[in-house]
Amino acid sequence: MTLLQHHLLALGLIFLTTISVGLFVLLKNPQKLTNRIFSIYSLTVAWWSLWELLTEFSLNEAVAVTRLRIEYIGVCFIPVLFYHVVLNLTGTKKHLGLYASYLLGTGFTILISLMRHRTFLPDAVPMAYLPYWAKAGPLYPLFILFFTFYVLHGHYTLWKGIQREPVRLKRKQLQYFLFSSMIAYIAAIPEFSLKLGLRIPILQPYGLYSVPIYMILVAYAIVQFELFDIHVVIRKSLIYSILVTFLTAGYFGLVYGIERIFQIALGYQSIWTSLAAFALMALAFQPLKVGIQRAVDLLIFRVPQEAVVKRMERLEQEAIRSEKLKAISTLAAGMAHEIKNPLTAIKTFSESVSEFRDDPTFMKQYNETMPAEISRIQRIVQDLLNFAKPKSPELKPVELGPLIHSTVSLLSSELSKRHIHWTVTCQHNGAAPQADADQLRQVLINLVQNAAEAMPDGGTLTITTQTNDGHWELQVSDTGQGIPKELLPKIFDPFVTTKEHGNGLGLAMVYSIIQAHHGTIHVASTPGHGTTFTLRLPP
Repeated sequence: MTLLQHHLLALGLIFLTTISVGLFVLLKNPQKLTNRIFSIYSLTVAWWSLWELLTEFSLNEAVAVTRLRIEYIGVCFIPVLFYHVVLNLTGTKKHLGLYASYLLGTGFTILISLMRHRTFLPDAVPMAYLPYWAKAGPLYPLFILFFTFYVLHGHYTLWKGIQREPVRLKRKQLQYFLFSSMIAYIAAIPEFSLKLGLRIPILQPYGLYSVPIYMILVAYAIVQFELFDIHVVIRKSLIYSILVTFLTAGYFGLVYGIERIFQIALGYQSIWTSLAAFALMALAFQPLKVGIQRAVDLLIFRVPQEAVVKRMERLEQEAIRSEKLKAISTLAAGMAHEIKNPLTAIKTFSESVSEFRDDPTFMKQYNETMPAEISRIQRIVQDLLNFAKPKSPELKPVELGPLIHSTVSLLSSELSKRHIHWTVTCQHNGAAPQADADQLRQVLINLVQNAAEAMPDGGTLTITTQTNDGHWELQVSDTGQGIPKELLPKIFDPFVTTKEHGNGLGLAMVYSIIQAHHGTIHVASTPGHGTTFTLRLPP
């Protein structure tokens, strides 16, 4: 590549990287002032690179001069916005120096771009390897002084901010921004020196590549140290994937290139010989590939990838174990709460029976209460056992209509006593799903009883069935009190209930049965208007 091509390529990379990073920072947190200023700062750098790129493709000197002056609309504000970003990042109080920088930037923009004052940039002339380049006028050193002062002052402010920053993460952010900015402003040296007629061979045009490096380092600081308070959740896995992809492509490119050199040197043409040579070189370079990948693992994850996998597996096992312990804890607490009341009654009567054995009233109450409380404990234990170890469903074709009607008839006296009207509508076109009839009846009993208890002053119970996409759906709706919004996500958890005397195992059991049938159950409820349970089972 020629020097001119390097110059144009570097400008193109500057435009792409600055626009990308600037937009990313803005979109991730547009409410934050620092992010907005940095995005505008990136835009001014992109503006400079774009118009300088276009200048080299100008048809004549007049067009080149016009484009150079448009370019300086962005250039005049690069040091100003950089200084403003630094003040915000370091938490430095705004002072007259910042306002003066905006005034000076605006003044130079008016003089150079709008008034086209020839004492700053009089002409666009061929310079070194460039077709068109701005020739500095007698007052142009004033602009260089303005630019240099605010860039150096910004770097000094960053350095001072690092010294006094107590938070390690914040200090790392500032260190990366300082280091990357120092690299970037190397690009300003050839920009200004060449306008004064001074050629610096190493930096012209290669110094321009420092600006894309600057933006890459800023992106790394965002990913690794949350610069601009941007937290990229998938940052490490994403970077790892990108790096490994590029390295793998480079690895195969290297192997292919060396194979081609051998082919030319040795003169063989056979495709089988080429494949064999390629395979042998791939095996020979395999340790290099493994070594590079390990280096990437250490760079991104700080440990080898094998250690990361083991750590993730260990964390996953710990999370599962933690969830199991949490579930056991919930069940134990619920069980203790439910059994506590009947045990208290049994204990009280047992302690008093010797004293009041001859009291007929006491003995009558004793004979009524003790069996009832023992039965209550037995019922709780049985419900818990049914929930903990549900019987596997015996799947057979089940006629839904007769099952629903017989279940509702079983509970009709309770429904009538509560002044509840009920309707059953079957629209399943005679479908007979594979299910366990006894378990489905248990599900219906629980749902209907819950609906009845939610309507103490009467209401309407509606049961409907229908087929949908080959599956069958059962809906049980009531016009009762509804379920509180905060309780809905936990409604199928054991020992969660809105009932005064409920144990919270009924819906947990329903959920377990439906899962055993490979189905789903959903609940929708509006407090004061009612609740609808929707069951969906495969055919």
